[in-house]
Amino acid sequence: MSHPRARIFRSLLRPGPAIETDLVEASYERQRTHGREMSMPSCYTAPRSVDNWRHLRMRSHVDTLLAAFPGARWLTVGDGSFGSDAHYLAERGAKAVASSLVTETLEVAAARGYIGEYRRVNAEQIDAADDEFDFVFCKEAFHHLPRPPLALYELLRVARIGVVLIEPQAQTRPLDALRTLVKRVLRGDTTTQFEPAGNYIYRVSVAEIERLMLALGGRCVAHRRFNDFYWGRLAAADCEREPWALRLTKLGIGVQNLLCRLQLLAWGLGALVVVKGEPSPALEQALRRGGYRVRHLARNPYA
Repeated sequence: MSHPRARIFRSLLRPGPAIETDLVEASYERQRTHGREMSMPSCYTAPRSVDNWRHLRMRSHVDTLLAAFPGARWLTVGDGSFGSDAHYLAERGAKAVASSLVTETLEVAAARGYIGEYRRVNAEQIDAADDEFDFVFCKEAFHHLPRPPLALYELLRVARIGVVLIEPQAQTRPLDALRTLVKRVLRGDTTTQFEPAGNYIYRVSVAEIERLMLALGGRCVAHRRFNDFYWGRLAAADCEREPWALRLTKLGIGVQNLLCRLQLLAWGLGALVVVKGEPSPALEQALRRGGYRVRHLARNPYA
């Protein structure tokens, strides 16, 4: 029989009927259209490219969990880029299930042998049992959602151990406006609040995630911040044949890192592990080995 606190936690995570509004449906329709227009990612077509190096670097933040929990069952959410996240996990021994709001790209990836199992998933209403997966992995997709907190509760419901988010971070430092200017010059961005796909960029705040978990009775959130540097002219360059492109990318990251350590610039991205319940010693050790800052949340003395 499950502990009463665990039953309360599950009941809080189980959402009621979806709130269907024109705005929400319009947001999801933009995501469906964008998903169908995606091209094959560089991890399949150009594994030695700067673009693939960048994405491997982002995904490597889960390596410590893959090593500590070999053969664990993972669900990737928002993995419409032909299941590239699930492909990464499976190559490293995980039992990965790819999911997206549209499955056309996943069908192609499965037919070509890049991924195995896949599902059509709306992050706000996942057709899966409580604790069906050990981990849920959501890389650069959480900020696409029209109601991210609602989705977070649902991701936690289907995860047994925790949810991993790799997402843009909230901007809070003096030189953040300078980074915005650089993006506009190099990438032609007209705004940093919205993406070309039409969605609002919901930048994650670690403090906000902690508050959401405190309200649920959560016990632990771990995070690790980092930077990335993207310039379209460098993305397709071969790291071996054109090493200058990789060096320039690393330089862009290094300059940002220095400014962040001087507290003049906010870290651009973060890997967050939202732990479900008390972290086991194995989980906490793995997170600390991976460079995560592990924060134990206050207990509610009145619960």
